[in-house]
Amino acid sequence: MSTITIPLPDEDLNFLRGYASAQGTSVEAFFARQARNLREHLQRPVVPAVSAATGIIARSADEQEYREHSEKKHA
Repeated sequence: MSTITIPLPDEDLNFLRGYASAQGTSVEAFFARQARNLREHLQRPVVPAVSAATGIIARSADEQEYREHSEKKHA
């Protein structure tokens, strides 16, 4: 396991300590869980219905294509 040091303002650290304590964990365990959850979330594929609903288009699309797509979507 690796270790990192994160400089935080005292106010933020005090908040995190209180929050973690109320959750029955430590600040370190809280950060580890958040990092793991983020990694797992980002590794999941976007559901096709969500992709269509959010208006995601190909990265290769140019600005004009994007405008036309948005106009159709919001018409």
